[in-house]
Amino acid sequence: MKIPFTPFNIPKFGPELDLEAKLTLSIIVSFASSILLYLSIIDKAGSFGSIIGSLLILLLGRAAVLLPFGLVWLGFVLVRLQKNKALAKDFNSRTIWGLIFLLGFITGFLNIFISVKSLDKMQQGGGLFGYIFYPLILDNFGAIGAGVVLFALGIFGFFLVSQMTFSRFIDTVQESLSNPSKFLDLIPDLFEAWKKNGKTTAEVIELESLEQTKPQIEPEEHFSGVSFNEIKNATSANESSDEIVIDPTFIDSSQPITAQAGQNGFILVTPDTGQGKTFEIKPTKPKIRVNWSLPKCEILKENFSKSDPGDVDKNKKRIKETLEHFGISVEMADVVTGPTVSQYTLRPANGVKLSSIDAVQRDLALSLAASSLRLEAPIPGKSLVGIEIPNLVKSQVRIRDIIQTKEFFNFKEQLPVAVGEDVAGKKLIYSITKMPHLLVAGATGSGKSVWINSMLLSLLFRYSPQELELILIDMKRVELKLYEGVPHLLSPVITDAEKSINALKWSVLEMDRRYKLLEKFGKRNIGDFNQFVRDTRLKDEELVRMSFLVVVIDELGDLMIMAKNEVEPIIVRLTQMSRAVGIHLILGTQRPDTHVVTGLIKANVPSRIAFAVASQIDSRVILDQGGAEKLLGQGDGLFMSPSTIKAVRFQGCYVEENEVRKCVRFWLDEVENKGLVPNINKEVTEPLKTKIVVPGMVSSTEENHDVFYQECRTYVIAQQGASTSMLQTAFGIGYPKARKIIEMLESEGVVGPGNGSKPREVYVQQEG
Repeated sequence: MKIPFTPFNIPKFGPELDLEAKLTLSIIVSFASSILLYLSIIDKAGSFGSIIGSLLILLLGRAAVLLPFGLVWLGFVLVRLQKNKALAKDFNSRTIWGLIFLLGFITGFLNIFISVKSLDKMQQGGGLFGYIFYPLILDNFGAIGAGVVLFALGIFGFFLVSQMTFSRFIDTVQESLSNPSKFLDLIPDLFEAWKKNGKTTAEVIELESLEQTKPQIEPEEHFSGVSFNEIKNATSANESSDEIVIDPTFIDSSQPITAQAGQNGFILVTPDTGQGKTFEIKPTKPKIRVNWSLPKCEILKENFSKSDPGDVDKNKKRIKETLEHFGISVEMADVVTGPTVSQYTLRPANGVKLSSIDAVQRDLALSLAASSLRLEAPIPGKSLVGIEIPNLVKSQVRIRDIIQTKEFFNFKEQLPVAVGEDVAGKKLIYSITKMPHLLVAGATGSGKSVWINSMLLSLLFRYSPQELELILIDMKRVELKLYEGVPHLLSPVITDAEKSINALKWSVLEMDRRYKLLEKFGKRNIGDFNQFVRDTRLKDEELVRMSFLVVVIDELGDLMIMAKNEVEPIIVRLTQMSRAVGIHLILGTQRPDTHVVTGLIKANVPSRIAFAVASQIDSRVILDQGGAEKLLGQGDGLFMSPSTIKAVRFQGCYVEENEVRKCVRFWLDEVENKGLVPNINKEVTEPLKTKIVVPGMVSSTEENHDVFYQECRTYVIAQQGASTSMLQTAFGIGYPKARKIIEMLESEGVVGPGNGSKPREVYVQQEG
């Protein structure tokens, strides 16, 4: 079927440009366009330029000459932006609106001065734009009122473009009037501005860190009372002496406090201390503040594909005819089209059982020539039945489509994750704190690992290393290794089973440590504790903001096979208690069976995602209901959370390996440029020095001694003979393990010493 041509499926040609190349190209285009526009206006750019110049003069009149100068200004702005990416925040939609207001102000006043009253003279004034815009104001406000309105628009446009507030403008004018020499400061020094923007990366980072320290005093920095003279003498006499602190009561907390960077620390200025009297102090806990930059969405690829459901009316007719053929009367309703499937809704007649519609699913799939068909009966919140049919052409759901939206960055809950798009094309965003733990399962190639990548990028695109910590356990050894070196990691990506168990045990200790802090300060959860840290001025070394900790395990099945009796109790313990202290688990597996996804784990992990599986049994293991066996694969999944009545079908976000590498490269550069120390903690993967107490956990040594050892002991006593070969044959174990058990039996006095090739003598007689 021929796909209609739309702006969403325009193919991309040529090489993909990075941000630096785009900026360079934009600078060249800006300066070249300014020259060409000026030549066009004065009719020196050939026939095509003459057309462009005539059009500009028709639209803007004499104000058209300002466009080339505006493009020159834009070129210099882009040059500054290329030197210092932090200036990007000053160039936003406010600037565009400011330029539009200034353009209306200029064209309107040109019409006043030229007295444009007819179309013949409009090109001598403000052009067609001014001719249309100015009379509207003139007719409603009169000549004087129109002048006032135009002047107000010009002033407002000036403030928008200059990013200056009205109060700051008044203060500047007052200072200039009191000291006329300051008028010279208003003249911009282009060379000085260029010099500032050309600072080295280290200087820019230092300035950013100083700017960040100005407006706030961190709760960790406490001060004890001493006199101003003592402070001044001690700081100037000996820099390496004991730290000098000031009590918070020494400063009136009811008055606003401003902080400025000084040579030896901070300079605090309060209104009640008098003019010129400052206090130079040092923080008791020096802390490097880094203005962590979050990556831009431009790193990720855009989505240009569009889904095609086929002939909707024809499908509706076939559904109705097929059901009526089996004696089921229905009324067809709306059709919603998603990225992967389209949902055809229908309303059964009175007396029609839903089970009768469910029984003819295969017949419906046959009549519609659909590879797979899923029935949702009823749709939650509606008295309708939904029939989900695969689209003829599927569209991808890129993670950029979701994380660049206002809904994602303004999401109220903590740790938002871009889940994907539902069958109606609605973007699904869900908070991990509300899950609070997640099980992701599906067959090989169903999109499980790709979705985990999109989940990690959702978190990393919003949180800095000071706010979020990660532990990544990758038993496949190839999926999560892409994130090696990301500063959020508490340890390098773990691929070893022993280190994985050590990391889980460390997480239990970290959970206990955080709960002790909550108990000490009387707080319920991580949110209350962090708010208390921000607001309090108490002196305590433990009053440090808690960060969220997300533990991701890709392929839980391998870990459970190796050490089930250790891993399962730890996971159950964490999922039961860790939510309040900001620790969350994401468990992924491609083996959805009861030996991996046990009842205890399912009971404590209410949120689950099921991608395509082989059978309905596997679907019931994951979701406690069928449906996952009818999914189409490649990110098509079912999402179930504590807030949803039934599983919601969605198309997961697609992330390419190249996109992940670009993002990781950005974070590595951020660490290198700003001198940030990663969150690496060697204790995470090292064997614990203290024994943790987890109900139900049995170590491998205890298990062998308590279970398998008893079986071997009973067998040896029953046979009244013992040897390593006998145990190897009877229990199918290797020589080292059999030898170790024989030695244990000998040390406990069950069997005697070795007797050559003969079996050992058994000292314990069989009871009964």
